[in-house]
Amino acid sequence: MSYMTKMTRRKAELLAQIEKSPPLSIYQLANQCGRNYRRVFDHVKELAAAGLVNVRPDIRNGRQVSIVESIYQQRLQRLDDMFAFKVKLDAAQ
Repeated sequence: MSYMTKMTRRKAELLAQIEKSPPLSIYQLANQCGRNYRRVFDHVKELAAAGLVNVRPDIRNGRQVSIVESIYQQRLQRLDDMFAFKVKLDAAQ
C-alpha cells in the first residue's frame, strides 16, 4: 500500500510544479522551485511512494539522473502513443 506521512504545503506546491512542467530531473526541479535539492529529493520520494508522481532513470549529459513526471503526463503520453498507432493502422487499411 502506498502512503505518505503528510501532505504538507511544500509537497503540494512541489506536486503542482511537477504537474505543470515537462518531465524534469530532480536537480532541475529543485532549481526551478528555488529549493534545496535534498529536500526536493525527499519530497519526490514520498510523492512517488504515494503514487502521485513517477520517477524513472535516464541519462543526461552522460550522467544518470532521476526524471520526475506527473502520473497524468505519463497517462497522456500513453494515450497520444495509442492514438498515433491507431492513425497509422487506419492509414494502412
